[in-house]
Amino acid sequence: PIPTVKVKIAFPEGVDVSRFAPAPGWKREVEKDATGRITSVTWSGGSIASDELGVFMFQGRNGKGGALTFKAYQTYSDGSVVEWANAPADANPAPVVTLTDVPMAAAELTDAAAIGQVVAAIAFLDGAGFHALDTAIAGGEIPAGSIGKVNQAAAITGAVKWPSALREDAHALAGNLITLRTAIAAGNASGAADPAKAVHDGAHDLSKKVYAWLGEMGGDHGADASHSH
Repeated sequence: PIPTVKVKIAFPEGVDVSRFAPAPGWKREVEKDATGRITSVTWSGGSIASDELGVFMFQGRNGKGGALTFKAYQTYSDGSVVEWANAPADANPAPVVTLTDVPMAAAELTDAAAIGQVVAAIAFLDGAGFHALDTAIAGGEIPAGSIGKVNQAAAITGAVKWPSALREDAHALAGNLITLRTAIAAGNASGAADPAKAVHDGAHDLSKKVYAWLGEMGGDHGADASHSH
């Protein structure tokens, strides 16, 4: 399997991107048009193995409703490029986000971009391997590469605009991730044991609440059935 080393996303007309979440280990470059609108972003310099999930987050205004196509370009370490830029029925389809009007009472965090933040963040946290990390640290071992994973999780969790129903749990998890990162950086497995358990439990609890929240919002939360502790 060949790792991914560069990801480019082109933003469609009507989408005004204003900021990006940190992506530790990756360099970010943006392209702008004559008006200063960001038209694309490229992350490079990192590496995503074929069995890993990379999460790159951004925030901006959605513009008009309807279907928005975000063409993406994935570069592998051997120089090959996969263009996710085709129609939905073709091979390598471009990601499409469909925006619809929502009642004002449900407008706190129901736009596609904001919900996408929550879904992307919890997908990363679910795949971060905190159970294995907790087990290893409890046994007195700090696995290689742990600080990078924890650092990225802390950055992502801290950057999301969480809805009120999830905010307290998410902020607590972010705090525990920072504490764990400090202990790992110091090489202190004993000191990392409690925050590692808190992160493991906190990420699991937050994940369950996210899927329940998505269900209340009317979203597809079928992934909850396969979520494991």
